[in-house]
Amino acid sequence: ALAVATAEAIAYGEAFMAQIVRNAKALAEALDARGIPMLGRHKGFTTTHQAIADVRGAGRGLACAQALERANIIVNKNLLPTDAPKDWDYPGGLRMGTIEMTRYGMKEPEMVAIAEMIARVIVRGERPETVKDDALALRAGFRTLYYCFETGLPG
Repeated sequence: ALAVATAEAIAYGEAFMAQIVRNAKALAEALDARGIPMLGRHKGFTTTHQAIADVRGAGRGLACAQALERANIIVNKNLLPTDAPKDWDYPGGLRMGTIEMTRYGMKEPEMVAIAEMIARVIVRGERPETVKDDALALRAGFRTLYYCFETGLPG
């Protein structure tokens, strides 16, 4: 298994990582445009697999993460640089990674759609349960794992 995983990383790793970063940038930019302040905006949002949102104005990280989970959107609470040690359990941020979505073949247009669903819950206060069907419908169109020998690269 380790040999196959290593061989796949050699064959597809560069393309996979490049798409992961493009997706993270697209997600962060789309969230920021929808009123969710994103860290790193002045530096192009991110150069990694993740985007960090400042959700102090929307109930803080834990509450936002729990609301999004009810919409079938999984994110993590995350400390912000301005959070104090006492904020450990209730940080002001959210961390969103793009590895899994990318592995299923999602690209920048899907990141914009995901950002819109997140904004519906976090910015507009829509009930998470009303967003869940849209999240499930988007995910239903992406069932194949890519960046591996069996399926190669997404189209």
